[in-house]
This record gives sequence, structure tokens and C-alpha cells, in this order.
Amino acid sequence: MDNNFKNEITSRPGGENLLMCYSCGSCTATCPISEIDESFNPRLLIKKSLLGFKEEVLNNDDLWKCIQCRRCVAHCPQDVKFADIMRVLRNMSIEDGYYNKELKDKVDRLDKTVYQYRLDIVADHLNNKKDIDESMKTMDTSGDQNG
Repeated sequence: MDNNFKNEITSRPGGENLLMCYSCGSCTATCPISEIDESFNPRLLIKKSLLGFKEEVLNNDDLWKCIQCRRCVAHCPQDVKFADIMRVLRNMSIEDGYYNKELKDKVDRLDKTVYQYRLDIVADHLNNKKDIDESMKTMDTSGDQNG
């Protein structure tokens, strides 16, 4: 156990709010990964971090399951910013040799790809909706001229 672990986390950008957590579980309750993988428990990762289970936290595959959707951030009553803490923990796990930077780079690329894919889907939908709306206006206008 490392009693200074929580201080290491809070000293880094993104980890400042760790100590504000009172383990309400909002992060886990709103997490889409927790919905499909019951073993993923953000609250437990925070709790273990606060209690000093450094090796157990930094050598945990769950660090890489977080998709950075930030639902936890939006719902946290204490503004803990779990998603930011996850990025801090990922970096610490690489620095301490538990994981390599290649995994982080792959996960970051995947996250960006997923975000871009989502934006593309929304843009396609909005463009199709715009085309439909314009078609409807054209039909209304042409109907008025013939009426």
C-alpha cells in the first residue's frame, strides 16, 4: 500500500479533484461500459486510489476500458472528473511500466475514430434531414403555384 498515491494523482493536471469523491457511485451508475461489463467499476477504482492500492490500480486492465464519454463527469455531485483521473492513471501506469505507450496511442486513436464516426453519422443525418426539408418546401411551393 502506498499512502502517497492519492497525492501523486492530485498533483497532476486532471487529478486535482480526486479527494472530493465520497463514493456515491454516480460515476458507475451512469457509465455505459459498466452497463455492459459489470466488472468495470469506476467508483472502486477511485476508492482503491484513495486507499493507496497503487500497484493494483496502475496494473488494472480497467484503466483502458473507459471510453472518455464524460457521463461520469456530468453526473458527479462532487465534480470529481473521473474521466480526467482515468487519463492521469493511464499515464502513471505507462510511466511505472505496467503498460506501454503503444497501448495508450492505440486507445487514443480509437477514441478519436469513434468520435469522428459519431460526428459523421450526425452530419449525414442532418444533411439528409435538410434535403428532406428542402424537398418538402419545394413540394409545398409547387403545390401553391398549381392551386
